[in-house]
Amino acid sequence: MLRILIIDDEAAAGNILKLLIEKFIPLEKELCYCNNPVEALELIKSFKPTLIMLDIEMPNMNGFDFLNQAAGCNFDVIFTTAFDQYAIKAIRFSALDYLLKPIDSVELQSAVNRHIVKQNNHQPQQQLLVDNLINNLQQKKQEDFKLALSTVEGVSFFDPAHIMYCEGENNYTRFIFVDHKPILISKTLGEYEELLEGHQFIRIHKSYLVNRKYITQIDREGMMIMSDGKQLAVSRRRKEMVMSLMKNHQ
Repeated sequence: MLRILIIDDEAAAGNILKLLIEKFIPLEKELCYCNNPVEALELIKSFKPTLIMLDIEMPNMNGFDFLNQAAGCNFDVIFTTAFDQYAIKAIRFSALDYLLKPIDSVELQSAVNRHIVKQNNHQPQQQLLVDNLINNLQQKKQEDFKLALSTVEGVSFFDPAHIMYCEGENNYTRFIFVDHKPILISKTLGEYEELLEGHQFIRIHKSYLVNRKYITQIDREGMMIMSDGKQLAVSRRRKEMVMSLMKNHQ
């Protein structure tokens, strides 16, 4: 059974979310709403939520401070927030979930479904993801964020600069690293193309996203040679763009 705690200092927003969950999440559940994150720290001890819907922007104690104070508690979290690109990127880099306000019912259903899948697969180590989020938020530059990659075996954290390239396989992405064995993640290459924007990655083919720093050359046949000797095909329609980017990068 789902035990959902909503934490939002704005009563209107919290009650609307409560109504949306009651209407659009047709599962056995218990719902609780709290408008004070300090009081919520005590409430989680008795209510024991499996999922917290957590507002980020709150006075006195924001959502990230709340998680820091609640360290060690065994619950999943879905952030609710107005548009804040830096915070959202830190959340996504930590493999955590969020919903933009005003909350859409379809996106709410999808987020709760993702939570259920994680719970059923017993993944990942939630506190490690939260710790990584807090660490990312302490960085002055997005380039210093650590990327959380979660599999059934657990969660690992990587500096994007150590990713050589990513290979798309249908709805999965295989990460190839400089100093780590490959990891297969159940997310599309397109999702990581968006997430790694600004980290020196280039989409050279529908199946490949590569880190510029590990490109050795592009031969006449349109093959990209990586520093480990791997040859990756550059698609015809992307070749001119890739060559231009490489020229400007050099």
